[in-house]
Amino acid sequence: MAWKFIDRARGYAGPSIWVCYPHTTKWDAVLILTTGWLSGSRLLTLVKEQECVGVQGALLRAAGCLPVDPRGGCQTVDWVLSRWSRSRHRSLALSPEGRIEAVPYWRTGFYVLSLVTGVPVTYSWMDYERRLAVREAPVWMTCDPARDLAIAQSLMREARALYPPKVGPIQFREGWAIDEVRLERQRQRWRSTRGGLFDQAGSAIDRAAKL
Repeated sequence: MAWKFIDRARGYAGPSIWVCYPHTTKWDAVLILTTGWLSGSRLLTLVKEQECVGVQGALLRAAGCLPVDPRGGCQTVDWVLSRWSRSRHRSLALSPEGRIEAVPYWRTGFYVLSLVTGVPVTYSWMDYERRLAVREAPVWMTCDPARDLAIAQSLMREARALYPPKVGPIQFREGWAIDEVRLERQRQRWRSTRGGLFDQAGSAIDRAAKL
């Protein structure tokens, strides 16, 4: 049976952060990139730096992949912001799990990136049982992690991985909290460098205030 690609974000023309789930095989990336191509989105994707070597690395970079150190933490967010602000690619795709194995919690990079830039999150998920790849309508983060993750859990409740034992829960590390001081510093830096590239995304702060 052939795969079916469903785009529920057709009414949104601005940039977004594609949060791709679940991630248990490298084929997941192929499906998401295909979904992006079919929806007309040019995706800038994050890959582990150890995969960007030799001929494979050259091909990945040419396809719009950014090699990142998975241990980079907050510095990785700053680096991605710098590269994204001057890239012609309008949307960014990443896996919140960070690896193709079960992890106890999601990484928070996508959440911070959304809050800094005002760019919404587009949850993109796969169902290997029904051969579905779906991109949901954009969701703006609100600075309320519990509320935002509840939405993610609801939208992706039908996701089915190729290897179910490798799937971890949709949650952040217990005790994680937003660093408001660092967040505001990153916002100011982003506003000074982004130009007009992301104007369609609006402001996450203003949108959150209306909720």
